Amino acid sequence: MKINMSRRLTAVVAAVGLALVSVPASIPAAQADDHACGLGETCNGALTGALGDSTYQIVMPPKFNGTVLLYSHGYRIAQPVPAAIGVALGLDKAPTYSATTVPGVGAAYVGNGVAQVAPSTEVAASLLGQGYALAGTGYANQGWAVAEGVESGENLIKYINGGGIKGAKQILAWGDSMGSIVTQSLVQRNPGKIAGTNPRCGALAGPEAAFDTAQTVLYTWKTLIDPTIKGSNYAAGAAGYAEAVGDLAKVFGTISAVASGEATVSAVGYPIALSNLLAGLMAGLPTVSSTYDGVTVNPAVATLGTAGALAGGYSPLSSGQSAAAAMLQNVAGAAALGIMGQYELEQRVRTIGGLAPTDSANFTSNVGVNYSELLSPEQRGEFGDTFATAGPGVLDAMFAALAAGERTPANPVAVKIVQSLPSAEAVYGKPAVLLTDTFDPITPAGNAGEFFDGVVTSKKGKSAAKKGMLKAVSYYAVPPADGWTRFAEGAKSPSAALSAAALGGSGVGHCAFTTDQSVGSVSALMALVKANTAKKVAAAKRVGYKVAGINKDRFYEPPALKNPAATVN
Repeated sequence: MKINMSRRLTAVVAAVGLALVSVPASIPAAQADDHACGLGETCNGALTGALGDSTYQIVMPPKFNGTVLLYSHGYRIAQPVPAAIGVALGLDKAPTYSATTVPGVGAAYVGNGVAQVAPSTEVAASLLGQGYALAGTGYANQGWAVAEGVESGENLIKYINGGGIKGAKQILAWGDSMGSIVTQSLVQRNPGKIAGTNPRCGALAGPEAAFDTAQTVLYTWKTLIDPTIKGSNYAAGAAGYAEAVGDLAKVFGTISAVASGEATVSAVGYPIALSNLLAGLMAGLPTVSSTYDGVTVNPAVATLGTAGALAGGYSPLSSGQSAAAAMLQNVAGAAALGIMGQYELEQRVRTIGGLAPTDSANFTSNVGVNYSELLSPEQRGEFGDTFATAGPGVLDAMFAALAAGERTPANPVAVKIVQSLPSAEAVYGKPAVLLTDTFDPITPAGNAGEFFDGVVTSKKGKSAAKKGMLKAVSYYAVPPADGWTRFAEGAKSPSAALSAAALGGSGVGHCAFTTDQSVGSVSALMALVKANTAKKVAAAKRVGYKVAGINKDRFYEPPALKNPAATVN
């Protein structure tokens, strides 16, 4: 998106290292026309809050329809990620990350405070063409910055309503991932100022559930793959950062070695790919990725047979092999956020709680967790033969090792602090449209499923549903039903580029939506806000269901989130 460096430019983004110039959160009505962002303009500035200064951006359409879309961005890793890992995660191409250099680490990428008004330039362009004004902030800090996101969002709302956007009639809030929690917190705190919400790919169950998922993966890795991984209760300050970066390097290094065929069995004697598959299954991560669909096997099987293809090094040859390969990709992303996020949130806990350097800041506990109960009977049936390929009794041996492994208790003070952070309440209030990937390795779809169930079953939700006036709907983006794994001619393994192209950006990955799906969810929300009869509410919900790649089964519910605490006796 081209930025118009207009006379109303009051600040530049913090990433370029210039000082922020604060502007008032609201402006006198008499000055509104002087300060308002004009049609077709892009206006940047900064707002001052108790938690720090945050950048903001407003992008105005050529013709304004009166509705402002307030966007809250997702999690940005707050500590520098080594360049090799950052490139693998795509951080080098993300404008929300900046290149830096860290002594002892070298080149790295770190989340910045750039304001964001939409999930992509394509989505922004489409919405501007429909007359929406786009607004968003960059938070004063990065990491699990929900509190900062809420503060900056409230300040921007005050600025908009104070004349920052002339002719603004209503504000709709939307956000991705962690930004969904910011979005819901904003409407909970400011119900009279927000007309509706569009939480997308949200970590709506909160930080405890999100990091429980990561800790299930990391404990399994620590027990079955690499005992030197720490995973949680990182030391304070620079020492803890070194521990976290070390964990990250170990996970990525091992995954790379497995993918290249350099490593197959861990230092403690377990098959690495199957150990990782077990970790992902117990954590509730999807068994498909943008490269592996779990359906398509290598075409070489047709001519060589399974044995011949296996001897030639062709893959995948089965759905189990495809799932194991997909899980290596999925765990890589989950581990990056799990490790660096755990460290960052623990540091927040230390600061908020005034903990001593020797105190534990761990807020996740796996004491008493029965990991065998986290593998469902359905998963055992589907992947039993896959684990059996490593030999009889291997799965039982893995569970025995997990049962005997050293557990990590949580500090009750840390738990209380994390629980006190802003969260999304699953109650019915303003019109809401949820948009979720069916297969999301970072925020599994169960987050949206459980949240929406809470909305529907709340007292107000039940009452609205009885009248046909439930202004809430949950859409799920789905991938092609016939698979998307593709092979270059004669290749032994799938082509990531060809497979991603066949997938088409729908339903697999974190916040992986097509432009039509993103715009369609906003259109559905707008229609729900306007709907004043049961017939119009039903018609509004059909707006999203008509979009390509959105589930047609309106009763679809994703798998429930895994709950380690529920297995504790």
